Amino acid sequence: MVVVVFAQAFWWVVFMARLVAEKLYMAQSLGATPEFVDRIHKQEIARQIMVGMEGVFFLVLVLVGAWLIYRALVKTEELKFHQQNFLMAVTHELKTPLASMKVYLDTLQSPKIPQEKKQEIMPRMKEDIVRLEKMVENILDASRFERSGYHLKKTQVDFSALVQERLDELNRHPLHIPMTIDRNIQPGIQCFGDAAALGRAVDAVLENALKYHDGKSVHIGVGLTLNQKTASLTVTDNGVGFEPKEARVVFDRFYRVGDELTRSQSGTGLGLYLCREIIRAHGGTCSARSEGPGTGAAFTITLKSGVCDENDIAG
Repeated sequence: MVVVVFAQAFWWVVFMARLVAEKLYMAQSLGATPEFVDRIHKQEIARQIMVGMEGVFFLVLVLVGAWLIYRALVKTEELKFHQQNFLMAVTHELKTPLASMKVYLDTLQSPKIPQEKKQEIMPRMKEDIVRLEKMVENILDASRFERSGYHLKKTQVDFSALVQERLDELNRHPLHIPMTIDRNIQPGIQCFGDAAALGRAVDAVLENALKYHDGKSVHIGVGLTLNQKTASLTVTDNGVGFEPKEARVVFDRFYRVGDELTRSQSGTGLGLYLCREIIRAHGGTCSARSEGPGTGAAFTITLKSGVCDENDIAG
């Protein structure tokens, strides 16, 4: 379409130039004076400039429209791709624990399995159920964000204690490779917000660091500092990292680095999205950075710090 528009514009310029030349030739053939011919020439040039400006304006409108349509198509294809990845991820996330629980139930029903072995199975089944519950909650919350945002139940929160609590919970996560967590948590940092929601946001960045390790060990650095009235939580990892240009999209809904068909890490692409929406609802920001694949990544959450006031309670 753009090529056709430019071709038509070029033909219009050529046609108008020929038309002016024909008018001048006719005036000269009829014996018009040089002054009259020059006046006709100036009038035609002025008319062409006016019509040309109108043509340029509409040409710009056409080009802008074509660009907007192209960008919308690209965004649609990107969203379609991420949604397909999301569906494949959800299918995998549902299938794995369901298959495990089926095996566990068959084991519990078998009379050949000792009772002590059966007792060991119960915590594993509970872990699978918790995993399914968390995934369902993430999907439902993502849908609520799109419709009406996040409704907070604000209270005074000891953010330092909350981060320490989430790190203690992360330490209890079963792993088959060594894990170390370096803590640099400034104590006593207070903020006003929804403790459960903030806990989910912190869990999202911690689980992301835990999930995308280098396959040999997990090394997570967690720093929480207070700068004037802003609390800054930074989580670094030794994971797979990402291209620097992807820093602006890692918090998008359904976005995950790589292809769902070849990815070994579990997940649905909603954790970091929910983290960003929760922190935004608290008036804070989220950011990510990485030097490139294989260099690890760093995620930063910033929140307003301080005790609550009457205006906050009203909000």
